[in-house]
Amino acid sequence: MLLDGAVDLHHGCEALGIRYVLHVAREGNRQPVMDFFAQEASCIITDLFPLPPWSQWVKSVASRAVCPFIEVDCHCVIPMTLYGRSVDRPFKFRSATKKLRKRLLGEAWEKVEVEVEGYLGELPFTPVDVVLDIEDFRRRFELLRKCSIDPSVLPVWSERGGELVGLSRWQEFLNGGLRSYAKRRNNAADSQGVSRMSAAFHYGFVSPMMVARDATSIGTKSSEKYLDELLIFREHAWHHAASLTDPYDYSNLPEWALESWAQTEDDPRPELQTGQGLEFANTPSHLWNLCQRSLLYHGELHNNLRMTWGKAFPPWTSCLEDSLRIAQKLNDKYALDGRDPSSVAGVQWCHGLFDRPFHPSAPIMGTVRQRSIATHASRLDTERYGSHVERRVGIAHGPILVTGTGVIIDLLANVLRDNGLNVLRMGSSEGSTSSKLDFSDLEILDFVSDRIRSPMRPEKRKEEGLPSKDIIAVIHDSSDDIGSIVGDSGLNVSEKAIYTPIEVGFTDAASFNEASRVALWELAGTVWSLNTPRAPLRYSIQEKLF
Repeated sequence: MLLDGAVDLHHGCEALGIRYVLHVAREGNRQPVMDFFAQEASCIITDLFPLPPWSQWVKSVASRAVCPFIEVDCHCVIPMTLYGRSVDRPFKFRSATKKLRKRLLGEAWEKVEVEVEGYLGELPFTPVDVVLDIEDFRRRFELLRKCSIDPSVLPVWSERGGELVGLSRWQEFLNGGLRSYAKRRNNAADSQGVSRMSAAFHYGFVSPMMVARDATSIGTKSSEKYLDELLIFREHAWHHAASLTDPYDYSNLPEWALESWAQTEDDPRPELQTGQGLEFANTPSHLWNLCQRSLLYHGELHNNLRMTWGKAFPPWTSCLEDSLRIAQKLNDKYALDGRDPSSVAGVQWCHGLFDRPFHPSAPIMGTVRQRSIATHASRLDTERYGSHVERRVGIAHGPILVTGTGVIIDLLANVLRDNGLNVLRMGSSEGSTSSKLDFSDLEILDFVSDRIRSPMRPEKRKEEGLPSKDIIAVIHDSSDDIGSIVGDSGLNVSEKAIYTPIEVGFTDAASFNEASRVALWELAGTVWSLNTPRAPLRYSIQEKLF
C-alpha cells in the first residue's frame, strides 16, 4: 500500500516540478537518516500521528533538530492541536466541537503561491528509484525482500494503495453509494453499502477534509450519517489518542469498566481459545471465524461486525489484558486500516471505552455491554456474507500443489491456507514438527511458531479428490524428484506452472529460523509472480476529480 502511494507521490511531485526522493529502510540502508536532516535541513515537516512508536520518534528527532520541526494534522477536520481532549461519550464530543467543525467545513480552500529553493545537497541514504524499483512489480518484490517484514502475511491482491485509487473509490461512492448509506451501512452481507475508505484515510492517501466537504455539499440523511461516522466517531478516537501518553494501555478504560473487569476476573471461562485458534479462525463460532478470515484474506472487517468480533475475546481469553492484547494484535497485523487511533479506540470500546455500564452484571462481561455472536448471526444473511468472505483471493485462482515432508513444507502449506489460497497438500507429515528439535523449548520466530502448530484445515476438493482446475504452482522439497511425483499423481499441471524448490534442512533453532525465513520468501515470491501484472498499472479516474 505504501509503495503504491509512493508511485503517485513521485508522479504528482514531478508534475509540479518538485524533487521527490524516497528512503526505504532495507538491507544496506538502515542508517539513522533523520540524524543528518536534524542538523542539515532548513525545516522538517511530518504528519501528526498520535500513536507509538511514531509519537516517540517525533519527540526524539525534534529534540535533536536545529531547524523548525512542524507536525501537521492531516487526519482530522478539527486539528488535534485545537481540541485534543478525551471525553467519555461521542455525543459530548459532537456537542463540544459543533461550532468549530461547522466553521472549518465552511471555509474556502486557501490558494497559496510559494517559491522555494530546491535542495541539491548530499543525501544520507541511497534513494529508491520509484520508476525502476517500484513501478516494475518484479523489482518491487526484491525491494520488499530486503525489508525487515513478515513474509507470511501476503498482500491483499485486490487492493491498491495511493492517491488516485483512493480518490477514484471515493468518487464512485459519492456518485452512487452515499445516497443509500444510512439504509445499507449496517448490513455486513451488502459489500457495497459502505465506502471502504478507512485504509485510504489511515495511510493518508485521501484527505478527510475533502471527503467531509464533498459529503456536506450533498445535504441528505445518508450524507449526515456518513459525516457522523467520519467526523464524530472517527475523530473522537483521534483526539482521545492525542490526549494520552500511551493510548494502548488498558488503564485508559473508564473507572466503572475497570472495576467491573476486576469483579469478574475470577469468573469461570469454560471456552478459552488458543492464540493460534483465534488468529487462524478456528473457534466454535462460524460467524466469528468468517470475521477473522475476512481479516486474514482481505485485510478488512465490516464496521458493523467489528464490535461483535471484538466482544468475543473476553470470554475466550484468560483476563482483560490478554483480551485487549490479542484483539489489538490481530487487528493491527491483518487489517489494512490497523495501527490507527480508530483501531485502538475500537478494540477498547469493546471493553467499555466511550460507553456506559449495563445492569445487572453478567458473568465475565460484568456491566460492560454484551453483544452476542449468535444474535448477530440470526439477523444477518450469514450465507451471503460467507460467500463474500470466501470469494477468490488474488488473480490466479488455480490450486497450488505443496509436496514433500517435514515441518518447513507443512509451514508453507499452512501459510497458503491462512492467506485464503487454494492448496493441495501431498506427502504431508500431518502437522508434526520434527524428531530433530523440540520446538516448545526453542526460541523460534513468532510467525513461524504460530503456524507450525496451527490446525491444518481440510483442502476443498471434489469428491474424487482431484482439483477441478490445473495446478498453477508447485512448491516442493528441493531433494525430491518432482517430475516423477507429479507424473504419478494423476494431477493436471498447467504448462505455465511455477516450480519452486525449497531447502528444508536444518540442525538447530538458528538454522531452522533462517531456513524458514528463506522458504517463506521463496513462497511469497511464487505467489507474487502469480498475482501481479508484468507492466505498471495505469488508473482511470473520473474527470470531476480534477
